[in-house]
Amino acid sequence: MTKKILFVLLAATLSLCGVAQNAVGDWLIHTSYMGEDVTGIVEGHQWVYYLAGGNLFRLDKSTAENESLNKVNDLSDMTVSQIYYNSDKDYVMVVYANANIDIILSNGSVVNMPELKDAVMTSSKTINDVTFAPGLIYLATAFGYMVIDDNKFVVKESHLYGTPVVSVAQVGGLVLLTTADAFYYDDASVFHEHLSSFKKGDVRTDCRLWPVSNNSFYCVTGSTNLVTISHDNEGNVTFDLEKVIYNAATVIQRTTGGFLLNVPSLEKCYRTGNDGRNPEAIDTGGELCSSNPDGDGTLWAVGPQGLHQLGSENYFMPNALSFSTPFWMAYNESQDQLYVSSPTANAHIKTAIPTSVNTYDGMVWKDVTPEGAPQDGSYWMEFMPGDPETYLMGTWNEGLLKVVNNEIAMVYDSSNSPMLKKTAMHPITTIDRNGNVWVVQSYENPDHPVMVLPAAKARLNTVTAADWLTPVIDGAYTKHTQRASFISTHYGSHDIKVFTDGDFQMPLFIWDSEDGIPSRPKQTSFSALIDQDGESISWTYIMCLAEDRSGYVWMGTTEGLCMFNPIQAFNGGAFNVIRPKVPRNDGTNLADRLMDGIQVNCVAVDGINRKWIGTQTSGLFLVSANGEQILKKFNTTNSPLASNTIYQVCCNPNSNSVYVTTPAGLYEYFSDSSPAESTYDNILAYPNPVRPEYSGDVTFTGMMDNSLIKISDASGNVIRQLKSTGGMAIWDCCDEYGEKVKTGVYMVFASQANGSGKGAVTKVAVIR
Repeated sequence: MTKKILFVLLAATLSLCGVAQNAVGDWLIHTSYMGEDVTGIVEGHQWVYYLAGGNLFRLDKSTAENESLNKVNDLSDMTVSQIYYNSDKDYVMVVYANANIDIILSNGSVVNMPELKDAVMTSSKTINDVTFAPGLIYLATAFGYMVIDDNKFVVKESHLYGTPVVSVAQVGGLVLLTTADAFYYDDASVFHEHLSSFKKGDVRTDCRLWPVSNNSFYCVTGSTNLVTISHDNEGNVTFDLEKVIYNAATVIQRTTGGFLLNVPSLEKCYRTGNDGRNPEAIDTGGELCSSNPDGDGTLWAVGPQGLHQLGSENYFMPNALSFSTPFWMAYNESQDQLYVSSPTANAHIKTAIPTSVNTYDGMVWKDVTPEGAPQDGSYWMEFMPGDPETYLMGTWNEGLLKVVNNEIAMVYDSSNSPMLKKTAMHPITTIDRNGNVWVVQSYENPDHPVMVLPAAKARLNTVTAADWLTPVIDGAYTKHTQRASFISTHYGSHDIKVFTDGDFQMPLFIWDSEDGIPSRPKQTSFSALIDQDGESISWTYIMCLAEDRSGYVWMGTTEGLCMFNPIQAFNGGAFNVIRPKVPRNDGTNLADRLMDGIQVNCVAVDGINRKWIGTQTSGLFLVSANGEQILKKFNTTNSPLASNTIYQVCCNPNSNSVYVTTPAGLYEYFSDSSPAESTYDNILAYPNPVRPEYSGDVTFTGMMDNSLIKISDASGNVIRQLKSTGGMAIWDCCDEYGEKVKTGVYMVFASQANGSGKGAVTKVAVIR
């Protein structure tokens, strides 16, 4: 009978199960795969693990599933410094830059060991190296060394010497360790409270140790050496060193019949015998290799093209960003794709970064960096109205790029525009609703810092300087551009431009081009503003400008946040801005200014006009449309965010995805709101069916605005009523009394709460 019920429930919702969905409140971390920066590879029994640019990936050899491991799915932390493999027990040790440790067991489960990370110490906790012995893990650290019992995964010994230990290992009955200026050894059964209790050996200092047998080990410095230990009848110990490879091996692992030594400087790896001698070279082209000792000897290799079996052209490339510093974001609504690019030097990132552009369609990352893109980075992307294949991108030195179908179709610079180049270019760009391209060259151009390429000319394949117009905007030449923001808004026949170079106490510029491009538009500027209470607002730096769905411009500064309607700057009266206030809800009539005293780096607007506010030190905030209610706050303590510094936020206008760039990379959050639909044709419920192991909420999408949702059981009894937020609503699978509903198929009726619009029906199956 149970099987029949389950079959009916699944059949009732079969049409809704085709696409996997992320639940509201979920996070994704979009890691970067830096194939030029591969530092580790391990072939285990089931998975091949590989480390590139601090990000860990693995391939399931049986299913060919290639995934990123991060804080959202399996791992406990971010920024992996190295991985180490215990071939005897088939586990991988993951060491993080902050001294946290994960152990990934042979079944894929993870044991976290945060003891060193959480330890209160004045010295550095950096883990320099890891070696294995029967039942033990040795950790060389910046303060000494530690020993871990790998049967229970607990710290067995801690040795605080106040001296960085380069490497430590147990070889036979001896424990060996190296520092920058000495090689030490002694009986492994003795607890050495002080470094001075060790004996000093005549072996190379500053070398990395790797046990080979009970009486031999590798000592790797600028070369790879095999050291043999001898004991005489009087208990004296001698160390005999022989050079195996004249270059340093980086990744050393056991493999079938011996050892595998990676020597990237020679673009080779070497197989040795069980005694660690007689290395046989294998050309790798600079890739790192691994081969499990219990396998058939096949070599797995990883490099810029991804992971593959050495000699095979069948590469497994991770679904990840192709560059390490995602910063700018723009959503191409027509293509339904997120565009992400790297920055030029700015207020947050001081060094030039080569220009890279990636797209993301909700499933797959794609590198669409135009050939010949500048090596010193770029500014944000602006898509041409009505032409989703074309965007403009300002650069530091090379002018303004016009990119068509991911190729540079034109460069606007001093040869074909009024732009000047004395030391650099710095064109800051916005495109108005008519397709006119507005450029401010506040850093370089004292004669005509503002210039416009009319829409008709912007569509051409060739232009001359004479095709541009140069309206006069007083004071727009400021000699700065580090934090520049430039947006175009419109109100009826008015096209309003709002600009700031964002530098120290520099003004806010507003001009009205009145649905055209006059030679001297109405204009004004402000070095301070007056809020709704008559109080003055000043700033150190203006960090961002963003227009919301009501036509208000939100301005973030180093001191907080305000909002204003820019057309009011030309009404002839007082131009007062609004600093939103959040009621304290403590029984008083008191309220606190939103973001007061907090540096606001960015503001993004979602489908129902709520604001996503990124800050410099306080993380990410979601506030109501008017800013009078803080709905959510995310930081490093209550979310996967590894940094409280938020560079940029971008809301997907077609879904509930919110993208966030930080110094730790790119994140995606699935909010509780998506844009409202004009009909109920695309209504969807997920997950569907709700299986016994699922403990989250059911999400309804595809709703019309202000929808009333009634959920009824099989008898037609309404058990719960909900209201949509934009095009989305959330059901916790409880009835109106808070009780979990029983197994069954539940009907979902949606209609607009005001009585207009056509209703819709869908089903949700719940299996307990």
